[in-house]
Amino acid sequence: MPKPSSSSSPTPPSDTHGLDRWAWLFVLTGSVLRVAWPLDMEWKFDEKWMFAKALAIASGREAWPWIGMPSGVGLQNPGLSIWPFALLAYVSPEPVAMTQAVQWINVLGLWGFALWVKRTWSAQHQALGLWGIALYAVSPLAVLFSRKIWAQDLLIVFVLPWLWGHRRRKHAWGAALWGLSGALLGQVHMSGFFAAAALLIVTAFMDRGRFHVLGWLAGSVLGALLLVPWLRFLLSPAARHVESGGELTLRFFIEALRHAWGLGIEYALGDAYHALLSGPSIAGVDTHLAAAARFALFALLLLAVVDRVRAGLRDHVPEPVRSYAGCVLIAGLGLCAARVSMYAHYLIVFGPLLHVVAAWSLSGRRWAVLALCGLQTFLSACFIVYIHVHGGAPEADYGTAYRAQSAEQRAIPAELP
Repeated sequence: MPKPSSSSSPTPPSDTHGLDRWAWLFVLTGSVLRVAWPLDMEWKFDEKWMFAKALAIASGREAWPWIGMPSGVGLQNPGLSIWPFALLAYVSPEPVAMTQAVQWINVLGLWGFALWVKRTWSAQHQALGLWGIALYAVSPLAVLFSRKIWAQDLLIVFVLPWLWGHRRRKHAWGAALWGLSGALLGQVHMSGFFAAAALLIVTAFMDRGRFHVLGWLAGSVLGALLLVPWLRFLLSPAARHVESGGELTLRFFIEALRHAWGLGIEYALGDAYHALLSGPSIAGVDTHLAAAARFALFALLLLAVVDRVRAGLRDHVPEPVRSYAGCVLIAGLGLCAARVSMYAHYLIVFGPLLHVVAAWSLSGRRWAVLALCGLQTFLSACFIVYIHVHGGAPEADYGTAYRAQSAEQRAIPAELP
């Protein structure tokens, strides 16, 4: 990203030659991180449940379901949260192969996002978008959420056409794709309902309705038809309803910052995170380089805040950043108002949008964006290596990795479908 002149926006031009090559290198590195050591996958109740359910559907032992797995707030998800895995079970009928399919789908989605920027963004903003994708590629939580048999790990299948259609919303086909994909997002994970509604609100305000409304409406109605059986189920006595009593907090925005700046991998490691920060070990000696990288990320976050405060209202905010930051803001306020317990994986549905905003926040300092990508790459690599060396994080959310479990532990319990 080139340095801006005093009279121009800090947004970089579309072609910076050498620096753009670095961005592509980070996308490639993120691809490798997603597929490294597939046997180190998570293998706990959720993964076993999803695999067993998918296998039962593919083998014909169970009918195609309209109701999915219970969510963390007690409400059962729509059936679409299971369908992609049921399809994968036809060609990947064992856990490691299915996990590898998820990983490679995420790699293809990652390069799809890069193509989305190159094909649908204006030339003026393409470098900014590409660096946002590069940051998304190597961000620790983005890597974590690309590697297991979990509905949220396949959100990328719907997020990519959702964003692509949104960029082409003035065309009937683009608006229809945007509406259809948005209607499907929440059926994979219910955070998608908030994201789809937020992007619609932001777009309606910014465009003043100057998008193909009928196309969007047609796509939305088509996608919503799949919800009819689920809505009927919610009205039945058998439905599990949302747990009430959650606190009104701003945790969503804290998680958004952690996700974009590579500071949230303790989500999976718990107390083992301190062991990660003490490494990597060289010849048996802890280097504490991971802790130094974490400190440097905090410093870059502070620098970005100072830059944005100093720029104030004088700074020109590119249209993609306005749209995507507004989407995250409105969806976050909606989730906060709903008072449900907030988890880091609720941010998966926003794909690279958080990282585009993070890249823009430092876009006047090209060295800082490069450092942000490099530091997050390092932490992601440290995480992948830590899981491989220690066989997971047995006392934390990650649990014991599939490779480290005995044959008895790997088996699917009889009570699962």
